[in-house]
Amino acid sequence: MDYKIIRSKRKTLVLHINSDATLTVKLPYGVSIAYAEKFIVKKRSWIEKKQAEFITKREKHKPKQYVNGEVFSFAGKRYELEIVPGSKAELSLTVEGKFRITQKCLEAPKHYVEWFYKQFAKQYLTGRTAELANALGYRYNSIKINSAKTRWGSCSYKGNINYSWRLVMMPAEMIDYVITHELVHLDIHDHSSRFYNRLQLHMPDHKRREKWLKVNASLF
Repeated sequence: MDYKIIRSKRKTLVLHINSDATLTVKLPYGVSIAYAEKFIVKKRSWIEKKQAEFITKREKHKPKQYVNGEVFSFAGKRYELEIVPGSKAELSLTVEGKFRITQKCLEAPKHYVEWFYKQFAKQYLTGRTAELANALGYRYNSIKINSAKTRWGSCSYKGNINYSWRLVMMPAEMIDYVITHELVHLDIHDHSSRFYNRLQLHMPDHKRREKWLKVNASLF
Protein backbone atom coordinates (compact mmCIF):
# COMPACT_ATOMS: atom_id res chain seq x y z
CA MET A 1 0.00 0.00 0.00
CA ASP A 2 1.43 3.37 -1.04
CA TYR A 3 1.41 6.24 1.39
CA LYS A 4 3.20 9.47 2.26
CA ILE A 5 4.63 10.16 5.71
CA ILE A 6 4.69 13.66 7.16
CA ARG A 7 6.51 14.26 10.43
CA SER A 8 4.93 16.74 12.82
CA LYS A 9 4.90 17.92 16.41
CA ARG A 10 1.53 16.31 17.04
CA LYS A 11 1.25 13.74 19.83
CA THR A 12 -0.65 11.01 18.01
CA LEU A 13 -0.37 9.19 14.70
CA VAL A 14 -3.10 10.11 12.22
CA LEU A 15 -4.16 8.46 8.97
CA HIS A 16 -5.57 10.93 6.44
CA ILE A 17 -7.30 9.95 3.19
CA ASN A 18 -6.80 12.72 0.65
CA SER A 19 -9.38 13.82 -1.94
CA ASP A 20 -7.53 11.82 -4.60
CA ALA A 21 -7.85 8.70 -2.37
CA THR A 22 -4.15 8.60 -1.50
CA LEU A 23 -3.03 7.98 2.07
CA THR A 24 -1.03 10.41 4.18
CA VAL A 25 0.38 9.33 7.54
CA LYS A 26 0.95 12.17 9.98
CA LEU A 27 3.64 10.82 12.27
CA PRO A 28 4.86 12.44 15.50
CA TYR A 29 8.59 12.97 15.92
CA GLY A 30 9.99 10.10 17.96
CA VAL A 31 7.61 7.49 16.54
CA SER A 32 9.31 4.96 14.29
CA ILE A 33 8.43 4.12 10.69
CA ALA A 34 8.12 0.49 11.76
CA TYR A 35 5.38 1.41 14.22
CA ALA A 36 3.58 3.36 11.50
CA GLU A 37 3.74 0.40 9.14
CA LYS A 38 2.25 -1.94 11.75
CA PHE A 39 -0.50 0.59 12.41
CA ILE A 40 -1.30 0.81 8.69
CA VAL A 41 -1.54 -2.97 8.43
CA LYS A 42 -3.89 -3.01 11.41
CA LYS A 43 -6.11 -0.35 9.83
CA ARG A 44 -5.88 -1.70 6.28
CA SER A 45 -9.58 -2.59 5.93
CA TRP A 46 -10.63 0.86 7.15
CA ILE A 47 -8.17 2.56 4.81
CA GLU A 48 -9.34 0.59 1.79
CA LYS A 49 -12.98 1.27 2.63
CA LYS A 50 -12.39 5.02 2.87
CA GLN A 51 -10.32 5.07 -0.31
CA ALA A 52 -13.14 3.27 -2.14
CA GLU A 53 -15.61 5.87 -0.87
CA PHE A 54 -13.44 8.72 -2.16
CA ILE A 55 -13.06 7.04 -5.54
CA THR A 56 -16.83 6.53 -5.78
CA LYS A 57 -17.47 10.17 -4.95
CA ARG A 58 -14.90 11.28 -7.51
CA GLU A 59 -16.52 9.16 -10.20
CA LYS A 60 -19.97 10.44 -9.30
CA HIS A 61 -18.86 14.05 -9.64
CA LYS A 62 -17.08 13.61 -12.95
CA PRO A 63 -18.78 15.74 -15.60
CA LYS A 64 -21.16 13.72 -17.72
CA GLN A 65 -19.85 13.02 -21.21
CA TYR A 66 -23.30 12.43 -22.71
CA VAL A 67 -22.23 9.43 -24.71
CA ASN A 68 -23.92 6.08 -25.23
CA GLY A 69 -23.73 3.99 -22.06
CA GLU A 70 -23.42 6.92 -19.63
CA VAL A 71 -25.49 6.08 -16.52
CA PHE A 72 -28.22 8.29 -15.07
CA SER A 73 -30.28 7.53 -11.95
CA PHE A 74 -34.02 7.99 -11.63
CA ALA A 75 -35.73 7.01 -8.35
CA GLY A 76 -32.94 4.61 -7.54
CA LYS A 77 -32.92 2.87 -10.92
CA ARG A 78 -29.98 3.08 -13.31
CA TYR A 79 -30.63 4.00 -16.94
CA GLU A 80 -27.98 3.89 -19.65
CA LEU A 81 -27.95 6.78 -22.08
CA GLU A 82 -29.02 5.84 -25.59
CA ILE A 83 -28.61 8.48 -28.30
CA VAL A 84 -30.89 8.08 -31.31
CA PRO A 85 -31.30 10.13 -34.51
CA GLY A 86 -33.67 13.07 -34.34
CA SER A 87 -33.78 16.75 -35.30
CA LYS A 88 -36.26 17.45 -32.47
CA ALA A 89 -35.27 17.35 -28.78
CA GLU A 90 -36.95 14.32 -27.23
CA LEU A 91 -36.09 12.47 -24.03
CA SER A 92 -37.66 9.39 -22.45
CA LEU A 93 -37.09 6.43 -20.17
CA THR A 94 -37.64 3.03 -21.74
CA VAL A 95 -38.83 -0.24 -20.22
CA GLU A 96 -35.50 -1.71 -21.33
CA GLY A 97 -33.70 0.55 -18.86
CA LYS A 98 -32.48 3.14 -21.34
CA PHE A 99 -32.48 6.91 -21.02
CA ARG A 100 -33.18 7.72 -24.65
CA ILE A 101 -32.42 11.14 -26.11
CA THR A 102 -32.25 12.41 -29.66
CA GLN A 103 -29.15 13.87 -31.27
CA LYS A 104 -30.77 17.30 -31.13
CA CYS A 105 -30.31 17.23 -27.34
CA LEU A 106 -26.54 17.06 -27.77
CA GLU A 107 -26.55 20.74 -28.78
CA ALA A 108 -27.10 21.54 -25.08
CA PRO A 109 -27.20 18.17 -23.28
CA LYS A 110 -26.93 19.46 -19.71
CA HIS A 111 -29.84 21.83 -20.30
CA TYR A 112 -32.08 19.18 -21.81
CA VAL A 113 -31.22 16.49 -19.25
CA GLU A 114 -31.84 18.81 -16.30
CA TRP A 115 -35.13 19.88 -17.88
CA PHE A 116 -36.13 16.22 -18.13
CA TYR A 117 -35.15 15.59 -14.50
CA LYS A 118 -37.34 18.49 -13.42
CA GLN A 119 -40.31 17.15 -15.37
CA PHE A 120 -39.75 13.67 -13.97
CA ALA A 121 -39.42 15.10 -10.45
CA LYS A 122 -42.64 17.08 -10.79
CA GLN A 123 -44.59 14.02 -11.88
CA TYR A 124 -42.98 11.50 -9.53
CA LEU A 125 -42.85 13.63 -6.38
CA THR A 126 -46.34 15.03 -6.86
CA GLY A 127 -47.79 11.56 -7.31
CA ARG A 128 -45.84 9.92 -4.50
CA THR A 129 -46.57 12.75 -2.04
CA ALA A 130 -50.29 12.40 -2.76
CA GLU A 131 -50.08 8.64 -2.15
CA LEU A 132 -48.24 8.94 1.15
CA ALA A 133 -50.31 11.90 2.36
CA ASN A 134 -53.50 9.95 1.72
CA ALA A 135 -52.12 6.84 3.44
CA LEU A 136 -50.84 8.75 6.48
CA GLY A 137 -53.67 11.26 6.81
CA TYR A 138 -52.06 14.57 5.83
CA ARG A 139 -53.31 17.46 3.73
CA TYR A 140 -50.98 19.90 2.00
CA ASN A 141 -51.55 23.01 -0.09
CA SER A 142 -49.09 22.80 -3.00
CA ILE A 143 -45.92 21.15 -4.25
CA LYS A 144 -43.13 23.01 -6.03
CA ILE A 145 -39.89 21.78 -7.56
CA ASN A 146 -36.71 23.82 -7.18
CA SER A 147 -33.00 23.45 -7.95
CA ALA A 148 -31.61 23.37 -4.40
CA LYS A 149 -28.32 21.47 -4.18
CA THR A 150 -28.20 20.62 -0.48
CA ARG A 151 -31.76 20.91 0.85
CA TRP A 152 -33.88 18.03 -0.43
CA GLY A 153 -37.20 19.29 0.86
CA SER A 154 -38.92 21.93 2.96
CA CYS A 155 -42.42 22.71 4.23
CA SER A 156 -43.95 26.12 4.96
CA TYR A 157 -46.49 27.05 7.63
CA LYS A 158 -49.03 27.47 4.82
CA GLY A 159 -48.70 23.82 3.86
CA ASN A 160 -46.56 24.35 0.76
CA ILE A 161 -43.97 21.62 0.17
CA ASN A 162 -40.81 22.22 -1.86
CA TYR A 163 -38.51 19.55 -3.27
CA SER A 164 -35.20 19.70 -5.09
CA TRP A 165 -35.42 17.96 -8.45
CA ARG A 166 -32.12 16.27 -7.55
CA LEU A 167 -34.01 14.22 -4.97
CA VAL A 168 -35.30 11.88 -7.69
CA MET A 169 -31.78 10.61 -8.39
CA MET A 170 -31.90 8.79 -5.05
CA PRO A 171 -33.25 5.33 -4.23
CA ALA A 172 -37.04 5.27 -3.90
CA GLU A 173 -36.95 4.48 -0.18
CA MET A 174 -34.87 7.60 0.48
CA ILE A 175 -37.30 9.70 -1.55
CA ASP A 176 -40.10 8.29 0.62
CA TYR A 177 -38.14 9.28 3.72
CA VAL A 178 -37.84 12.91 2.60
CA ILE A 179 -41.51 13.05 1.59
CA THR A 180 -42.64 11.58 4.92
CA HIS A 181 -40.32 13.95 6.79
CA GLU A 182 -41.97 16.95 5.10
CA LEU A 183 -45.48 15.58 5.63
CA VAL A 184 -44.86 15.39 9.37
CA HIS A 185 -43.72 19.02 9.24
CA LEU A 186 -47.22 19.95 8.09
CA ASP A 187 -48.29 19.36 11.71
CA ILE A 188 -45.03 19.79 13.62
CA HIS A 189 -42.79 22.57 12.33
CA ASP A 190 -39.65 21.77 14.32
CA HIS A 191 -37.37 18.83 15.01
CA SER A 192 -38.49 18.23 18.56
CA SER A 193 -38.93 14.84 20.19
CA ARG A 194 -42.62 15.11 19.30
CA PHE A 195 -41.66 15.37 15.61
CA TYR A 196 -39.40 12.32 15.74
CA ASN A 197 -41.95 10.32 17.71
CA ARG A 198 -44.46 10.97 14.94
CA LEU A 199 -41.91 10.11 12.27
CA GLN A 200 -41.15 6.89 14.14
CA LEU A 201 -44.81 5.90 13.94
CA HIS A 202 -44.89 6.40 10.19
CA MET A 203 -41.45 5.06 9.41
CA PRO A 204 -39.85 2.85 12.10
CA ASP A 205 -36.54 2.65 10.21
CA HIS A 206 -36.25 6.41 9.64
CA LYS A 207 -32.92 6.57 11.50
CA ARG A 208 -31.35 4.14 9.06
CA ARG A 209 -32.58 6.18 6.11
CA GLU A 210 -31.48 9.45 7.66
CA LYS A 211 -28.01 8.03 8.26
CA TRP A 212 -27.82 6.86 4.65
CA LEU A 213 -28.69 10.34 3.45
CA LYS A 214 -26.00 11.95 5.59
CA VAL A 215 -23.37 9.56 4.25
CA ASN A 216 -24.42 9.53 0.60
CA ALA A 217 -26.07 12.90 -0.06
CA SER A 218 -22.89 14.32 -1.60
CA LEU A 219 -23.05 11.70 -4.35
CA PHE A 220 -26.17 13.26 -5.84
